[in-house]
Amino acid sequence: MRKYQTGLPLLAALLLAACSAPSVHRQAPPADIEVVRGPTSIVGGNAKGEQDITVRTPHLAFAISLGEAEGQKGALVDLALVENGLFGADRVASLDFVPGEGQLRLVDARILEHKPERLVIELTREWNGNTLISRYEVARDDAGIRLSSRLQTPARETLFAGYRLLRNEPGSHGSPSYNEVPRMVHTHWTAAQLQNELGILYESDDLRRPHKPDQKSEFNAWLNAGSLGSLLADKEMYAGAGRAELGLLELTPLTAGFEAQLQELRQRWSRGEKVYLSANPVLRGPRQNTGKLYAYTPKGRLTADYASAAAKGHSFLSFGPEVFPITTNFGGTAAPFSESQVEFRSEVGLARAEVWLDGKQVAGWSINGAKWFRTGVPVPPNHTWMQWVVEDRNGNRAYSNPIWIK
Repeated sequence: MRKYQTGLPLLAALLLAACSAPSVHRQAPPADIEVVRGPTSIVGGNAKGEQDITVRTPHLAFAISLGEAEGQKGALVDLALVENGLFGADRVASLDFVPGEGQLRLVDARILEHKPERLVIELTREWNGNTLISRYEVARDDAGIRLSSRLQTPARETLFAGYRLLRNEPGSHGSPSYNEVPRMVHTHWTAAQLQNELGILYESDDLRRPHKPDQKSEFNAWLNAGSLGSLLADKEMYAGAGRAELGLLELTPLTAGFEAQLQELRQRWSRGEKVYLSANPVLRGPRQNTGKLYAYTPKGRLTADYASAAAKGHSFLSFGPEVFPITTNFGGTAAPFSESQVEFRSEVGLARAEVWLDGKQVAGWSINGAKWFRTGVPVPPNHTWMQWVVEDRNGNRAYSNPIWIK
């Protein structure tokens, strides 16, 4: 393990790393993780200082500013994805943790670990008399960056804090549309599990939110660059096809049982927060079945499509049965007085189904063991969300993510 500090020791160490095994072509991705000192090679990049560093992996390249304006020190200021075998143009103006009002002052920058397959960079900064520790963690096989920040001492007042991504291009550019499902085909859905005890997926370019003084001052996020990488347990999914996408996801660890998590999510949905159900190996239903997340992937079993669909709520969580939308997709928006239609499936037979509206169950059906059942309800006005729940004859359930109501 190597530790690099700011100043001359950091520059010398980075110079050695840069000269160790650079790739032949500046825009060709390397086979392993590289760290390069000086002005970035990312086309259109803003990291032009001699102290700035660029990290290059087989999937992406990003630059961290260490020598520019005080407010940018420690921020990720450039990022390029691999497109057609080469690094594309810079997509990011800035990505950083924002603890609240006031500037961050860089104190120290260290490379805690640098191996061909893994890199960990740790930054120490000061903010309003508090110490902030931030990390960028990269794995060679993952198309993304794990981000984490923590305040060393609890805040004395409520913070509006979190990660914020400022793009060089509109966030929706080139993104597929998952909202409408004009022709429901259940084979267009891919099932997988998320690892690391993650309970909620939430994609937004601005993850800042109120954070009370009694809450743990730790923040985690995943900068998705085409795949959820090691966060996916299903390694059979195809990778690398199609346009790589960029997205910032909040990763919230499980802190309670599923019912408590579901109750919390429904409360957040009623506030209009677009956070979504996820699945991982420790998440189990009442009959101890492990949950799986089914995401809408009409282009095939692509990790990029799965990541994007799951983060936008175009998915459902299942402990056994399945629930597929026929009209508006889960995570999409439906107009009042339109009809929300779904199809339920279960090899052991279906027992019952429910519709939830703004935290209350408003309708239900007994199904009596059928393996296939289709139904629908009108979308009511003056509400925020609706959710479909289905149960099989063994007591296992499937839960849709919310359909938002205009």
